Amino acid sequence: MDQNQTPSTTTMDQTSTTTMNQNQTSSTSAVSPMMVGLKPLMKPLAIRAITFIFLFVSLIVIATDSFETSETLETLDEYDFTLNVKANVKSSDFSAYRYMISADAIGMAYTLLIVWLTISHVKSGSPIDSGLAYFEFYSDKVILFLLSTGAAAGLGLTVEFNRVTHKEIISDKQKFINMANASASLLLLGSISSFISSVVSSLNLPKRC
Repeated sequence: MDQNQTPSTTTMDQTSTTTMNQNQTSSTSAVSPMMVGLKPLMKPLAIRAITFIFLFVSLIVIATDSFETSETLETLDEYDFTLNVKANVKSSDFSAYRYMISADAIGMAYTLLIVWLTISHVKSGSPIDSGLAYFEFYSDKVILFLLSTGAAAGLGLTVEFNRVTHKEIISDKQKFINMANASASLLLLGSISSFISSVVSSLNLPKRC
């Protein structure tokens, strides 16, 4: 009895082991293409994530930056009175800061678009084709120009504010200028990380075409 049961038991063990190996192999093969496709793209995607964070914080800072100012209207014609007028000055009231806001928003939208297109290609199992490679190559250069000029415009206007009004500046205006300067600095950091992404896309272009 024992001799007859031993071969059947061994056969059942081999069958179950084979089934488990097949299941593990199928599950590994299902996950493997996605992981293999994403692995060489992790560093470029991480750089773009850093760029997005810089631009997002820069946009929040500059979009919420404002200060209150008051103007005094003196005697008008025959009426002897003065009128104090208070106004809330926003960053969007200045063309340079509006350009910064536009650069932040466009840069963030482009970064999300590139990340989405890259992940979509990896999920579909198809390699990044020449169309996406050329789009990424040329658009990186345009976005880099936009971000760098936006940072230059913001920093330049901040320097002019400090140079012209440093003697009579009040605390609210100084806070406004400091916040704008911080936003422009973050935008500059975003343009630097965008430059790194541009270099990476330039190096990868011959491999993808």
